[in-house]
Amino acid sequence: MEALFGFLGVLIGTSIPWIKEEWHRRRNRQENGRVSAVRIISMLDEYADKCSEVVSDNGTSQGRPAGRDENGVEYYIVQVSCPEPLTFPNDIDWKSISFDGMYRSLKLSETARVTDKYISASADWASFPYYDEIFTARQEGYARLGLEALDLSRLLREEFNLPVKLPMFWNEDWDMKVYLEEKLENIENQRSHNADINEQMTSNANEVKK
Repeated sequence: MEALFGFLGVLIGTSIPWIKEEWHRRRNRQENGRVSAVRIISMLDEYADKCSEVVSDNGTSQGRPAGRDENGVEYYIVQVSCPEPLTFPNDIDWKSISFDGMYRSLKLSETARVTDKYISASADWASFPYYDEIFTARQEGYARLGLEALDLSRLLREEFNLPVKLPMFWNEDWDMKVYLEEKLENIENQRSHNADINEQMTSNANEVKK
């Protein structure tokens, strides 16, 4: 029994430093994670705000087409520049947050670059004076980017028990997530409507040929 107690004493004695070290390691990781999450969230929230500004841009100014040529002909022109893809600081401790949060945060920048290429390509199909293809591509692309940024911000807040984002005091009833979702829904509905019209026109043309 004495030998057993002696062995247990040695075992406990050698384990205590390891337990203390592991406790400090986990505590530091949690603290680093909270600091990293706050920094990432602040960037995501700002990016989402910029995305919503792009989505709100319909090419008008004070209710009129924002462009006017030398002959006085009005046309729709972009008023809000697309934000640069997010670039996170090099000293963020990515290992201190969840893998899902890390992956989606870094993936967001790549998705933004692909979105910008899609918007640029849509200009080849856009026509004066409305440039619908450009504005639809911008609104759809940045609505999706904004929603992803908002969801990532929510994920990190939940992971580290951080306060939710409060609405702006001058517009407390406005919900950015709802706004972006409704914009996407409107775009999808319009796309479906256009497809139905094209299908009907094709059907009518085929009937005439017969």
